[in-house]
Amino acid sequence: MSSGTKAGRVPAASRAATAEVRRLAASPAAQRIAGRVRQAAQQTAARLPHSEVALPLQAADLRGVRATDILVDGVEARAARRTARALGLPRTLDDTSAWVALGALAALVRIADDGRRKAVVLDASGPRSLFFRWATRAGFAPIQLDVTRPEVVGSAIDPGSVDLVARLHPRSVRADEADVDLVRGSSALRRGGLMSITLRLGPAADGGVGVPELRSLIARADEQGLSLIGDLDITDGLRLRAAQQAFADSSVGLALMTFRRR
Repeated sequence: MSSGTKAGRVPAASRAATAEVRRLAASPAAQRIAGRVRQAAQQTAARLPHSEVALPLQAADLRGVRATDILVDGVEARAARRTARALGLPRTLDDTSAWVALGALAALVRIADDGRRKAVVLDASGPRSLFFRWATRAGFAPIQLDVTRPEVVGSAIDPGSVDLVARLHPRSVRADEADVDLVRGSSALRRGGLMSITLRLGPAADGGVGVPELRSLIARADEQGLSLIGDLDITDGLRLRAAQQAFADSSVGLALMTFRRR
Protein backbone atom coordinates (compact mmCIF):
# COMPACT_ATOMS: atom_id res chain seq x y z
CA MET A 1 0.00 0.00 0.00
CA SER A 2 1.32 3.42 -0.80
CA SER A 3 0.68 6.62 1.11
CA GLY A 4 0.30 8.29 -2.27
CA THR A 5 -2.81 6.26 -3.14
CA LYS A 6 -5.77 8.58 -3.54
CA ALA A 7 -8.66 7.90 -1.19
CA GLY A 8 -11.17 8.25 -4.00
CA ARG A 9 -9.55 5.63 -6.26
CA VAL A 10 -10.54 1.99 -5.69
CA PRO A 11 -7.78 -0.43 -6.82
CA ALA A 12 -8.56 -2.67 -9.80
CA ALA A 13 -8.03 -5.76 -7.64
CA SER A 14 -10.68 -4.51 -5.23
CA ARG A 15 -13.17 -3.90 -8.05
CA ALA A 16 -12.49 -7.36 -9.48
CA ALA A 17 -13.00 -8.97 -6.09
CA THR A 18 -16.28 -7.12 -5.65
CA ALA A 19 -17.53 -8.35 -9.03
CA GLU A 20 -16.52 -11.92 -8.23
CA VAL A 21 -18.28 -11.82 -4.85
CA ARG A 22 -21.48 -10.55 -6.48
CA ARG A 23 -21.32 -13.32 -9.08
CA LEU A 24 -20.94 -15.98 -6.41
CA ALA A 25 -23.69 -14.48 -4.27
CA ALA A 26 -26.14 -14.78 -7.16
CA SER A 27 -25.30 -18.40 -7.95
CA PRO A 28 -27.82 -21.22 -7.31
CA ALA A 29 -25.30 -22.91 -5.01
CA ALA A 30 -25.27 -19.89 -2.72
CA GLN A 31 -29.05 -19.94 -2.48
CA ARG A 32 -29.20 -23.66 -1.66
CA ILE A 33 -27.00 -23.46 1.43
CA ALA A 34 -28.80 -20.73 3.37
CA GLY A 35 -28.31 -21.04 7.12
CA ARG A 36 -25.47 -23.59 6.97
CA VAL A 37 -23.05 -21.58 9.10
CA ARG A 38 -25.64 -20.56 11.69
CA GLN A 39 -26.76 -24.18 12.07
CA ALA A 40 -23.15 -25.32 12.42
CA ALA A 41 -22.52 -22.70 15.09
CA GLN A 42 -25.54 -23.83 17.09
CA GLN A 43 -24.49 -27.49 16.82
CA THR A 44 -20.98 -26.64 17.95
CA ALA A 45 -22.29 -24.73 20.94
CA ALA A 46 -24.52 -27.64 21.90
CA ARG A 47 -21.52 -30.01 21.98
CA LEU A 48 -19.39 -27.80 24.20
CA PRO A 49 -19.30 -28.49 27.96
CA HIS A 50 -21.34 -26.00 29.90
CA SER A 51 -18.25 -24.86 31.81
CA GLU A 52 -16.70 -23.74 28.54
CA VAL A 53 -19.55 -21.41 27.63
CA ALA A 54 -20.58 -20.12 31.04
CA LEU A 55 -18.21 -17.16 31.42
CA PRO A 56 -20.54 -14.27 32.37
CA LEU A 57 -18.74 -11.71 30.25
CA GLN A 58 -20.73 -8.52 29.72
CA ALA A 59 -20.21 -5.44 27.58
CA ALA A 60 -19.45 -3.42 30.72
CA ASP A 61 -16.52 -5.74 31.51
CA LEU A 62 -14.83 -4.60 28.30
CA ARG A 63 -15.57 -0.91 28.65
CA GLY A 64 -12.55 1.08 27.54
CA VAL A 65 -11.11 -1.68 25.34
CA ARG A 66 -10.80 -0.24 21.84
CA ALA A 67 -11.97 -2.19 18.80
CA THR A 68 -9.75 0.04 16.64
CA ASP A 69 -6.34 0.87 18.05
CA ILE A 70 -2.61 0.71 17.47
CA LEU A 71 -0.03 -1.18 19.52
CA VAL A 72 3.45 0.35 19.67
CA ASP A 73 4.87 -0.92 22.95
CA GLY A 74 4.79 -3.89 25.28
CA VAL A 75 3.22 -2.03 28.20
CA GLU A 76 -0.23 -1.95 26.59
CA ALA A 77 0.05 -5.55 25.48
CA ARG A 78 0.95 -6.76 28.98
CA ALA A 79 -1.91 -4.73 30.44
CA ALA A 80 -4.34 -6.41 28.02
CA ARG A 81 -3.12 -9.85 29.08
CA ARG A 82 -3.62 -8.96 32.75
CA THR A 83 -7.12 -7.67 32.01
CA ALA A 84 -8.02 -10.88 30.19
CA ARG A 85 -6.74 -12.99 33.06
CA ALA A 86 -8.76 -10.94 35.57
CA LEU A 87 -11.88 -11.57 33.46
CA GLY A 88 -11.32 -15.33 33.62
CA LEU A 89 -10.30 -15.87 30.00
CA PRO A 90 -7.87 -18.71 29.19
CA ARG A 91 -4.24 -18.01 29.97
CA THR A 92 -1.68 -17.03 27.36
CA LEU A 93 1.98 -16.03 27.40
CA ASP A 94 1.64 -14.01 24.19
CA ASP A 95 1.04 -10.40 25.15
CA THR A 96 0.53 -9.21 21.56
CA SER A 97 -2.07 -11.87 20.78
CA ALA A 98 -3.82 -11.00 24.04
CA TRP A 99 -4.05 -7.32 23.08
CA VAL A 100 -5.47 -8.19 19.65
CA ALA A 101 -7.91 -10.85 20.86
CA LEU A 102 -9.23 -8.61 23.65
CA GLY A 103 -10.00 -5.81 21.19
CA ALA A 104 -11.80 -8.14 18.79
CA LEU A 105 -13.69 -9.77 21.67
CA ALA A 106 -14.81 -6.34 22.86
CA ALA A 107 -16.24 -5.65 19.41
CA LEU A 108 -18.03 -9.00 19.43
CA VAL A 109 -19.54 -8.66 22.90
CA ARG A 110 -20.36 -4.95 22.81
CA ILE A 111 -21.57 -4.59 19.23
CA ALA A 112 -22.24 -7.86 17.38
CA ASP A 113 -23.88 -9.77 20.25
CA ASP A 114 -27.45 -9.25 21.44
CA GLY A 115 -26.73 -10.85 24.82
CA ARG A 116 -27.78 -14.37 23.78
CA ARG A 117 -24.41 -15.52 22.36
CA LYS A 118 -26.05 -16.38 19.02
CA ALA A 119 -23.77 -14.27 16.84
CA VAL A 120 -22.27 -16.17 13.89
CA VAL A 121 -18.50 -15.72 14.08
CA LEU A 122 -15.93 -16.70 11.45
CA ASP A 123 -12.28 -16.73 12.47
CA ALA A 124 -9.73 -16.60 9.65
CA SER A 125 -6.82 -16.12 12.06
CA GLY A 126 -5.38 -19.63 11.83
CA PRO A 127 -5.57 -22.87 13.85
CA ARG A 128 -3.89 -21.47 17.00
CA SER A 129 -6.07 -18.40 17.25
CA LEU A 130 -6.34 -16.95 20.74
CA PHE A 131 -9.44 -15.03 19.69
CA PHE A 132 -11.10 -18.36 18.81
CA ARG A 133 -10.34 -19.71 22.30
CA TRP A 134 -11.55 -16.60 24.07
CA ALA A 135 -14.71 -16.25 22.01
CA THR A 136 -15.52 -19.89 22.75
CA ARG A 137 -14.92 -19.38 26.48
CA ALA A 138 -17.23 -16.35 26.37
CA GLY A 139 -20.06 -18.54 25.11
CA PHE A 140 -19.87 -18.15 21.34
CA ALA A 141 -19.34 -20.93 18.80
CA PRO A 142 -16.84 -19.50 16.31
CA ILE A 143 -16.02 -21.37 13.12
CA GLN A 144 -12.51 -21.40 11.68
CA LEU A 145 -12.84 -20.58 7.99
CA ASP A 146 -10.67 -18.37 5.79
CA VAL A 147 -13.40 -16.29 4.24
CA THR A 148 -10.85 -14.15 2.40
CA ARG A 149 -10.20 -16.97 -0.09
CA PRO A 150 -12.04 -16.20 -3.35
CA GLU A 151 -14.06 -19.43 -3.54
CA VAL A 152 -15.45 -19.42 0.02
CA VAL A 153 -18.29 -16.87 -0.07
CA GLY A 154 -21.06 -18.31 -2.19
CA SER A 155 -19.96 -21.94 -1.86
CA ALA A 156 -18.96 -22.69 1.75
CA ILE A 157 -20.78 -19.73 3.26
CA ASP A 158 -23.80 -17.64 2.38
CA PRO A 159 -23.31 -13.97 1.58
CA GLY A 160 -24.76 -11.73 4.26
CA SER A 161 -25.03 -14.46 6.91
CA VAL A 162 -22.25 -13.65 9.39
CA ASP A 163 -22.11 -11.30 12.38
CA LEU A 164 -18.33 -11.01 12.74
CA VAL A 165 -15.31 -11.97 10.64
CA ALA A 166 -11.86 -11.90 12.26
CA ARG A 167 -8.48 -12.02 10.52
CA LEU A 168 -6.02 -11.30 13.29
CA HIS A 169 -2.40 -11.58 14.37
CA PRO A 170 -0.40 -13.69 13.75
CA ARG A 171 -2.23 -14.13 10.41
CA SER A 172 -2.56 -10.40 9.79
CA VAL A 173 -3.83 -8.84 6.58
CA ARG A 174 -0.98 -7.99 4.23
CA ALA A 175 -0.78 -4.33 3.32
CA ASP A 176 -0.79 -5.05 -0.41
CA GLU A 177 -3.84 -7.32 -0.13
CA ALA A 178 -5.90 -5.36 2.40
CA ASP A 179 -8.44 -4.00 -0.10
CA VAL A 180 -9.22 -7.41 -1.57
CA ASP A 181 -9.36 -9.14 1.82
CA LEU A 182 -11.80 -6.55 3.13
CA VAL A 183 -14.09 -6.93 0.11
CA ARG A 184 -14.11 -10.73 0.29
CA GLY A 185 -14.45 -10.90 4.05
CA SER A 186 -17.14 -8.26 4.33
CA SER A 187 -19.24 -9.94 1.61
CA ALA A 188 -20.03 -12.63 4.18
CA LEU A 189 -21.35 -10.06 6.67
CA ARG A 190 -24.96 -9.23 7.30
CA ARG A 191 -25.87 -5.55 7.34
CA GLY A 192 -24.40 -4.19 10.56
CA GLY A 193 -21.91 -7.08 10.80
CA LEU A 194 -18.29 -6.51 11.79
CA MET A 195 -14.89 -7.36 10.36
CA SER A 196 -11.83 -7.08 12.60
CA ILE A 197 -8.37 -7.17 11.02
CA THR A 198 -4.79 -6.51 12.02
CA LEU A 199 -2.02 -4.99 9.89
CA ARG A 200 1.67 -4.72 10.69
CA LEU A 201 2.99 -1.27 11.55
CA GLY A 202 6.42 -0.17 10.45
CA PRO A 203 8.53 0.63 7.40
CA ALA A 204 6.93 0.00 4.01
CA ALA A 205 10.06 -1.87 2.92
CA ASP A 206 9.27 -4.49 5.56
CA GLY A 207 5.62 -4.76 4.57
CA GLY A 208 4.44 -2.40 7.28
CA VAL A 209 2.14 0.62 7.22
CA GLY A 210 1.84 3.94 9.00
CA VAL A 211 -1.11 6.10 9.99
CA PRO A 212 -1.34 7.82 6.55
CA GLU A 213 -1.62 4.42 4.82
CA LEU A 214 -4.20 3.30 7.36
CA ARG A 215 -6.27 6.42 6.75
CA SER A 216 -6.13 5.81 3.00
CA LEU A 217 -7.36 2.24 3.55
CA ILE A 218 -10.17 3.50 5.79
CA ALA A 219 -11.32 5.92 3.07
CA ARG A 220 -11.35 3.20 0.41
CA ALA A 221 -13.18 0.80 2.72
CA ASP A 222 -15.81 3.47 3.36
CA GLU A 223 -16.47 3.63 -0.38
CA GLN A 224 -17.13 -0.13 -0.27
CA GLY A 225 -19.75 0.28 2.47
CA LEU A 226 -17.52 -0.35 5.49
CA SER A 227 -17.49 2.18 8.34
CA LEU A 228 -14.66 2.15 10.86
CA ILE A 229 -15.65 1.51 14.48
CA GLY A 230 -13.79 4.08 16.55
CA ASP A 231 -10.99 6.20 15.15
CA LEU A 232 -7.26 6.57 14.75
CA ASP A 233 -6.69 10.03 16.17
CA ILE A 234 -3.73 12.39 16.27
CA THR A 235 -2.50 10.83 19.50
CA ASP A 236 -2.19 7.49 17.75
CA GLY A 237 -0.17 9.12 14.99
CA LEU A 238 2.19 10.75 17.49
CA ARG A 239 2.69 7.45 19.33
CA LEU A 240 3.45 5.65 16.07
CA ARG A 241 5.93 8.27 14.87
CA ALA A 242 7.71 8.20 18.23
CA ALA A 243 7.95 4.41 18.07
CA GLN A 244 9.26 4.52 14.49
CA GLN A 245 11.97 6.97 15.50
CA ALA A 246 12.98 4.79 18.43
CA PHE A 247 12.98 1.56 16.39
CA ALA A 248 13.75 2.74 12.89
CA ASP A 249 15.18 -0.61 11.75
CA SER A 250 12.35 -2.88 12.88
CA SER A 251 8.60 -3.39 12.89
CA VAL A 252 6.96 -1.41 15.68
CA GLY A 253 3.70 -3.18 16.29
CA LEU A 254 0.19 -3.71 15.01
CA ALA A 255 -2.93 -1.87 13.99
CA LEU A 256 -6.27 -3.40 14.98
CA MET A 257 -9.14 -2.12 12.89
CA THR A 258 -12.82 -3.07 13.12
CA PHE A 259 -15.25 -2.17 10.34
CA ARG A 260 -19.04 -2.33 10.24
CA ARG A 261 -20.90 -3.18 7.05
CA ARG A 262 -23.56 -0.59 6.28
